[in-house]
Amino acid sequence: MRNRQWSVERVRATAAERCPPGWLPIAASVAIVVVVWQLAASVVPAYVFPNLFELGAAFEQAFGPNAQFDVFDHYPITIARVLVAAVLCLVVGVVLGIVMGTSKASQEYLMVYVLATFAFPSVIWAFFAILWVGLSVWFVTVFPVFMVVMPYVAINVYEGMTDLDGRLPEMADSFGASRFLLWQNVYLPHLLPHLFANARLALMLSWKITLVGEIFGTTSGVGLIINNYFQANQNEMIIAWVIPMMVLVFLADRLLSRLEHRLFAWRATPDETAAATA
Repeated sequence: MRNRQWSVERVRATAAERCPPGWLPIAASVAIVVVVWQLAASVVPAYVFPNLFELGAAFEQAFGPNAQFDVFDHYPITIARVLVAAVLCLVVGVVLGIVMGTSKASQEYLMVYVLATFAFPSVIWAFFAILWVGLSVWFVTVFPVFMVVMPYVAINVYEGMTDLDGRLPEMADSFGASRFLLWQNVYLPHLLPHLFANARLALMLSWKITLVGEIFGTTSGVGLIINNYFQANQNEMIIAWVIPMMVLVFLADRLLSRLEHRLFAWRATPDETAAATA
């Protein structure tokens, strides 16, 4: 038995040694993107799709000393809108999902309204927000995000609640565990992976939909700048202004992913469990 376990560990160690370093796939991906980008840009004008040199000039024009728009007038407000919308969607969506997952009557009543919101695109909600309040700093951007993203969070949390093994709450009740202990030791540990997944989903979707709201109904933000350059037919400037926000959102997603892995590092994988019991 020990020899078998030792051989499994040796195979895994050999495979790990043969695997490329963590930076190698990233470098290869970047190189592929650069080559494909340059090839695609070589057959069209810069205003359609700029090459990397033209994009570098666009960055200089967008963020240099002679920039048309001030970065600090637009990036911070967009980031704030994304964060406010994502947090609001998470709070309301998680509460709604838990209510539907713990109450059959609530699930039958609320599910109709939650599912009905999926039929409306984010652009329609943005139009409604403009018609109701006109141009605004927060409502036109946060409201469409809330109406689109919150139902996804609620459904995912509800599915997480229904995936819980029903024998666990029954066993806790049989031992006389309080409601607080039940949530602390059964429900919350079970929902934590779903909460992390929903946080990443809410962050990504909030950024995309916030941009739509800014294009249609605000007087500040990255979306306003994109709309300005779109009307001027300057695609290279659009890309230059979007890339920094994409990098920020990507880094935030990686941070949440790293935190998730660290919190759940104690969980054994199926292969590790099989090796331990072999």
